[in-house]
Amino acid sequence: MTDTTKICAIIGCSPMCFPWGWDEEDEYCVAMKLVMMNRVTLLRSQGVTRFHVSMDSGVGLYAAEIINRLRETDSEIELHCYVPYEEQATKWTPELRDRYFNALSTCTEVVTVAYEKTVGCKFKAHLEAMRGADTVIAVYDPDDSHCEREVAAGVVVKMLGKQFQIVDPKTIKLS
Repeated sequence: MTDTTKICAIIGCSPMCFPWGWDEEDEYCVAMKLVMMNRVTLLRSQGVTRFHVSMDSGVGLYAAEIINRLRETDSEIELHCYVPYEEQATKWTPELRDRYFNALSTCTEVVTVAYEKTVGCKFKAHLEAMRGADTVIAVYDPDDSHCEREVAAGVVVKMLGKQFQIVDPKTIKLS
């Protein structure tokens, strides 16, 4: 990485906070993924080559899959995945686990934040992913009390003067 490398971090809340839950075929989920892909593509056209993703079973996985697809035709893109703790996917469905480990196996780098699940390890993964980022894309509802990690991360990003883009999963609008 050079001093001029542009970095975007992507964080988000759990699918349990989404109006559609785990239903990735829901029109709002499809629309949200499209907004994410459009943001990533736009940032890439503006010179962003490195993406840091706080990995989870929702936004992190969606972002990693989108970026890995783009990497198939753009060798300059790097994907760095920040895993909150080593055994995170243990109780996920087999399909989600397969997608998760496939995303991790094809990314540029995997950073495991904690060996075991600890209080705050998911927030720490957000912070680690945001370290050095010029832009942060966060997918969450700012009014949802379950999204406290993302709200707190937003406060940090704003204090550091970084560009902060929120995708609201209820409206699929970018702010």
